[in-house]
Amino acid sequence: MRNPKDRSKGTEGKGKGTERFKALVRIAERYLKDYTEGKRHDHDKAEVALRVLSVYRRILKIEKERAKVRLEWRNLLASIAELKRPSETKKRVSKKPAHHLLGEA
Repeated sequence: MRNPKDRSKGTEGKGKGTERFKALVRIAERYLKDYTEGKRHDHDKAEVALRVLSVYRRILKIEKERAKVRLEWRNLLASIAELKRPSETKKRVSKKPAHHLLGEA
């Protein structure tokens, strides 16, 4: 079970995936920078660095989508709660006998 105190204030919008990859992303970015400047020459390592950045970008997109889904879910739950309130009052009203409808005057 997660402890709410474990989360730092600066990472509320970011998920675990982005935090885990930060060091690897920095290394990949540095390697690609050196590779494009001609300081590194290993093409295979450059491809791996590109794949790391690609996966990182996909993780960011997924986390953004998850945040949108969570917000939409909260809004739906709030809407459902609003829908339930009037129906509960209607049930109470409908439980009363309607003597005036039966023709008893």
